[in-house]
Amino acid sequence: MKNWRDPSWILDDDERVEVRKALHLKGKVGTRVELDGPALRVRQPERAVQLFPVARVARVVSSGAVVWDHQALLACAAAGAPVVFLNRDGSVRGYFFGSRRRSRDRHDLLYTRLRARLTRRGGKARYAAWRERAMQAALESMRPQLPKALQRAVTADLPEALALARQRYLGSAAAELLEERLQGLLCTLSAEVFGEVGLDARRWSNLEFGLDLVGDLAELLGWTLAAPVLMALEAKFVGQRGARDLTQEAAVIGLFEQQAEALRRVGLDRLHELRQWLEG
Repeated sequence: MKNWRDPSWILDDDERVEVRKALHLKGKVGTRVELDGPALRVRQPERAVQLFPVARVARVVSSGAVVWDHQALLACAAAGAPVVFLNRDGSVRGYFFGSRRRSRDRHDLLYTRLRARLTRRGGKARYAAWRERAMQAALESMRPQLPKALQRAVTADLPEALALARQRYLGSAAAELLEERLQGLLCTLSAEVFGEVGLDARRWSNLEFGLDLVGDLAELLGWTLAAPVLMALEAKFVGQRGARDLTQEAAVIGLFEQQAEALRRVGLDRLHELRQWLEG
């Protein structure tokens, strides 16, 4: 049986998937990213220079005052590692997509189905129907992991109930900041998943139908992350030893990266379901 969480399901030919990791850059004045042979060279004031081999970078999250050399960005593009620029509050400022390295042109099944369906009458409505169906399924799948009080909530009320629960633990302002930070990280991972199945910059430019595919997938993945976030907040609230303080950006990144591989697999599952839906 084919493993649908392996990106080769959506591509014509198999390609060995390298084990790569996210690179988080929290910049301050004087931070620069340049290309040094096969690696990204990161310079920061009062810190030793760091080198990160581009081939091992899955995605880059760049926030704060980070100055990028264009050759470094192009190297990320060539390696298929999306760079997402975040505002200070963690929200998405912009994306830089590249193209996967390929020895020949690649035929991407998801891209073909999306383009064929969306250019037909009713295509956007069919995509919207899939999105709504996937959202309902994501909410239901996380229900068993939630506290009993939230488990009893009507599916349509779950998003608001979860938001109120986070506010009770953090307060409104801190809860909003946490959401912005998580959304930025989720969009970065979503961009990586789309790139992994072949929807790179060249193909994104041919899919301008007014849809936020990255944002939609990020929202779906966010519901998978909702329960771990709520458990971390509760653990800190009751004073559990070693609990993460999600008011701190480093703690948010730590929690996210702990869940990143599971989220990636969920993302591939969702894209497989989207392709099946478009073929139906």
